[in-house]
Amino acid sequence: MNRFGIVSIVIVVATAGTATAGTTTFDNGHEGWGVFFGNDGVLGDFIEPAGGNPGAHLRWTMVDTFGCNFHNDSNPEYIGDYSRFSQGVRLSVDVKVDEISFFGTPVERNLIVELVDFNPPSDPYPWTSVWYNLGPISQAQTSNWTTFEVLISDPTATALPPGWGGTGAEDPNTFEPILPPNRTFASVLANVEEIRFTTFEPGFFYGFTNFQLRFDNPTVAAIPEPGTLALLAIGALALKRRR
Repeated sequence: MNRFGIVSIVIVVATAGTATAGTTTFDNGHEGWGVFFGNDGVLGDFIEPAGGNPGAHLRWTMVDTFGCNFHNDSNPEYIGDYSRFSQGVRLSVDVKVDEISFFGTPVERNLIVELVDFNPPSDPYPWTSVWYNLGPISQAQTSNWTTFEVLISDPTATALPPGWGGTGAEDPNTFEPILPPNRTFASVLANVEEIRFTTFEPGFFYGFTNFQLRFDNPTVAAIPEPGTLALLAIGALALKRRR
């Protein structure tokens, strides 16, 4: 009787967290991810078959540009209503920097993850978003593959979690971007139309910069991840059987 009870837990746990989520390894193509979604043979997006973390990865090369938006606005595994992640969600990406330089001088940029809702547009902004600073990237600090991630424990929370910012309006005193008064963290996450890993930090402006960045394994994953829960449940079953 007890054995059947634990087997049923394995089934429930393995399926309970199967909210649409994903990881792109680039071994099977772009899966909606890119910066410019094309190249001229020298500049733009390139899927490299090796050298990733591991396997294939996406390399982006550009000169005299303001920044990088590595984003996805078409794959339902990464966008949509994040309230589907009832126990939380992990956002992560692996990055390797070959070059970020400003007039020949190496510089660093902050890597931002931004979740964007275009509907309705916000005056003076064309969208409303929430964003988090994952940390600095540069050739000096991240010339090897480095994983950046943030965990959102409650996608239905109305207040911005610690460290998160918003866009869609401006603070009348500081002119810094903030969420509009009628928007909340939860309302943006209920309609994520684009996810970005970007060097465009809200409220900052940059000059012409040369970039060669490599991206791998962009991920939106439920917490706890279904596979992990299934393994835990199977472990419990093994313990029970040994008794």
